[in-house]
Amino acid sequence: MNLSLRDIEYFLAAVEHGNLDRAAASCGVSQPALSKSLQRLEADTGLGLLDRSRRGLRLTSSGLVFLEHARKLWAEYRDAVRHATELRVGQAGLLRVGVTGATVDSVAMPAMRRLLPRRPALRVQLTQGLSDDLNEQVASGALDLAVTPIYADVPVTLHQELIVEDRLCVAASRRHPLTARRKLALRDLAGLRWILPKPSSIARNALDARYAENGLPLPAAALEVEHFSKGTLELLAHSDLVALLPQSALAAARDVVALPVALGPPLPRSIALISRQGTTWSPLMNEFRRAILDTAADMA
Repeated sequence: MNLSLRDIEYFLAAVEHGNLDRAAASCGVSQPALSKSLQRLEADTGLGLLDRSRRGLRLTSSGLVFLEHARKLWAEYRDAVRHATELRVGQAGLLRVGVTGATVDSVAMPAMRRLLPRRPALRVQLTQGLSDDLNEQVASGALDLAVTPIYADVPVTLHQELIVEDRLCVAASRRHPLTARRKLALRDLAGLRWILPKPSSIARNALDARYAENGLPLPAAALEVEHFSKGTLELLAHSDLVALLPQSALAAARDVVALPVALGPPLPRSIALISRQGTTWSPLMNEFRRAILDTAADMA
């Protein structure tokens, strides 16, 4: 077997676009050239990788298995090229980092304040998105690292390094009547309106489970958000709403405090540095990791 990296590239483009013409255009080659490449790859592997029809391209069962290995091989090749470039140009280089709305200001930007002065020629591409999407981009090699909240173990294709525990808490305005209480149960929050994560989120499901375990109606959402922005915290600080938010968000909101609510087992949440399992770490990636760990030490 004599696999070509170019054939791997064309195969991944065909899978991404699901159409030979679009895949060929994205690779800057003719459609016949791309077709010959796919045929050569199937001959080299001895597998039928793609079903071709008028509706487009569809992976076979063998193609689905091969796809995972092809993505890993292509990501490792691009890593090797990028790392070699970094070594050649010394201080210069590109670092591709994924962040969520919850980690961009609290963790990533403080880490950048440490890292950028040490690397004057460094160029960082920051991609903001949802944790699951960022994890997929790290696994595919589209991102070098991601800083995301986690509630459970990540997929086996990824490696997670715990940065800081950042459990969820119930919070309200400092002027809310409930802040005068020394201890609260979930039933004491009956009738209140909430700022909550979206229904599909793990955090929301965990809170709903606590309510169900106590035989209580689920909390009523006045506002559902993906993360607690500065504006969301301002709304909380100047209203009678309560919210489920990470403890780290309290540091950015002077007029918002955690309520002493007995939730039962703590609602789990951590912030982790996500990398691809088995990836070769470049000097830039290691420097960013050190900056993240120093930032986490300040947060502790």
